Amino acid sequence: MLFVEIPYRLEFLDNFYLKFVSESLLYLRNVVLYICLWVFGYLCLCCIVYRKYARRLPTRTRGALGAKRVLIVIAHPDDECMFFGPTIYRLCEQGAEVYVLCLSHGNFEGKGQIRKQELWDACKVLGVPDHNVCLINDTRLPDNPKVQWPVPVVAKLIEHQVEALDIDTLVTFDRGGVSSHPNHAAVFYAVAYMFVEKTMSEKCTVYTLDSVNILRKYLGFLDLPLSFLLSSKRYFLRWTESRRVLRAMKRHKSQMVWFRYLYVIFSRYMVINTLRKINLADIELELEVDD
Repeated sequence: MLFVEIPYRLEFLDNFYLKFVSESLLYLRNVVLYICLWVFGYLCLCCIVYRKYARRLPTRTRGALGAKRVLIVIAHPDDECMFFGPTIYRLCEQGAEVYVLCLSHGNFEGKGQIRKQELWDACKVLGVPDHNVCLINDTRLPDNPKVQWPVPVVAKLIEHQVEALDIDTLVTFDRGGVSSHPNHAAVFYAVAYMFVEKTMSEKCTVYTLDSVNILRKYLGFLDLPLSFLLSSKRYFLRWTESRRVLRAMKRHKSQMVWFRYLYVIFSRYMVINTLRKINLADIELELEVDD
C-alpha cells in the first residue's frame, strides 16, 4: 500500500509544481508586457510633447518670463551650465540682458584661478558677455560643503547687484539646491533673508529653480511631460540647442571627470529648467516648515 502511495504523492507534487511555475511565468509575462506598453506609451507622449513644444511654438514665446534685466545667482563656477543652462540660453535668445553672479571661485580643490577663467569662457558660449559676469572672492564664502555661508553677507552681495544693475528678475536655487549642496541652499536662504528684512527690490521678481527627486533628475528629456504638468514656468531646449549648453559645460575642463560626463548625458537640467515664482508668503511658509 505504501509503495502505491509514494508515486502518487510524487506525481501530485510534480503537477502542483508545474502548475505553479506555468502560472508564475504567465503572470511575469503579463507584468513585463504591461510595463513595456506603459513605457512605450510614455515615450510616445514625450515625443508628442516635444514635437508640439519644440517645433511649433515661436522661440520668443517659449516659456518667456517677460524679463528684461535678469540676474542669475549661483554658488560655484559650472553651476551656470550644470543647472541653469536652458534658462540662460533661452533668456539670451529672447533678448534679455542676462547677468551672472557667482559667489565663490570654486577653490575647493585648489583650482580657483583655473575655474574663474572657465566660468567666463562658459558664459560666453551661453551668450553672456564678459562684462555681465561677476565672481566674488570672499574668504567668508569658501567652496566647501562643510562650511555654512553667513546669510547676511550673501544677502548684501545680492542686494548690491540687484540695485546696481537695475535688475527686474532674479533666478537662483530653491531650498533643495538641486544637489542638496549647502552652498546652493545658502543662496536661497539669503534671498529669503532679503524678503523677510524687506531689502528685496519691489520691482524685482524672484524665481527659484525646482529641485526634483533623483529619478526625475536623470530622466533627461523624458521628464518633459512631468515638467509641463507640474510647472507653469519652464525652459526647454531642442536637441540642437542643448549642444551649446554641452559645449559651455566642456569649457569647465577641470571639472569634467567621468561622472560629470554621465551627468551631462542624463540630467534633465541640461535640457529642462522649471521655475517657481516666490514671494514673502512663500518664504515664510518654507521657513515654518524648516522650523
